[in-house]
Amino acid sequence: MYSKIADIYFNVFDSETDEYMGHSRFALTQSSERKLLDLLNYNIVPDTLTLLDVALSDTSKNYIPPALFKKNSRISTLYIDAVDTYSGRLVPIEIVISYDVIARGHLSENPYSFESVELGNIKILNIDFKDI
Repeated sequence: MYSKIADIYFNVFDSETDEYMGHSRFALTQSSERKLLDLLNYNIVPDTLTLLDVALSDTSKNYIPPALFKKNSRISTLYIDAVDTYSGRLVPIEIVISYDVIARGHLSENPYSFESVELGNIKILNIDFKDI
């Protein structure tokens, strides 16, 4: 069982071309953290996830920033450090997901930064518990 997400980031790929798009750091809402914990603990696939303060880095030369409120299909590998409820140890977990993403707002004019994005139509392609 896992009680908390200590760290999370992902690598993003275009779902049609499999082209690497970039590396992203972000914060989870409390609701989204709970949904990811439900996935890890009970195998309940999240209906949506909301990510805050999304910053894309190490982008490919072909990266085109998404237009606000326009749905884009993506595949990502989520890298999670989850806290084991009983031992308190951090457990590294990789989750490959496909999803539709909608960018909700920019913090600035920076095309690599978004105030929030929503992931929907989530499909789990693989989960790898690295420490098990």
